[in-house]
Amino acid sequence: MTRAPWRALLALLGLWPGLWPVPGLALAPRPRPPPTDTRGDLDSVINLAKALLGDTKAFLELLKSRFPAEGEHKLDSLPVLAMSALELPNIQASALLPRLGSDLLRYQRLLEWLRRAGGALRGLEPDLGALRARLERLRGRLEHLVSRLSLPRPAAPAPPLSPLSPVSPWAAVRAAHAVARGLHLYLDWAARGLVLLRNRL
Repeated sequence: MTRAPWRALLALLGLWPGLWPVPGLALAPRPRPPPTDTRGDLDSVINLAKALLGDTKAFLELLKSRFPAEGEHKLDSLPVLAMSALELPNIQASALLPRLGSDLLRYQRLLEWLRRAGGALRGLEPDLGALRARLERLRGRLEHLVSRLSLPRPAAPAPPLSPLSPVSPWAAVRAAHAVARGLHLYLDWAARGLVLLRNRL
């Protein structure tokens, strides 16, 4: 019976960290936070890329219906695909992820230029702004992943076009078709490369 008060006291002291007289009375330590899930981060980037691919396709269809322009339209400042579809299975994260961030920044600046330049596209300003915002979100996730993996960053590209340069309505329409089509093809290529990269993790 004399041991009962001591047992109660020891149990009480066991509730206070640093006062545990007996190892068996210590509370279980808090679990450590789980390590960073690189594959989960990559899944987030893939989902954003696929969603933006669908948004770009919808914008391209809208552009064709409002401002039809037959033929192939080119723009020298568009990013060039780093490799063909046949070479994608061999791509590495150190080559793909920083390059995507740099190229998407160029597309982001082109969309901003289209939003500001050319009176013929003023009716598409909300759509161009929304597309640019989603592209910026994707690029932000890519930047986060590049930092998490400690990958080298390429030099920031120069602005593709001056927002203040005069552009004729027809030139603005042609440029919009070139940018939308180029972005759609680029995102399709990028999404394939990201999925292949994730499957190897």
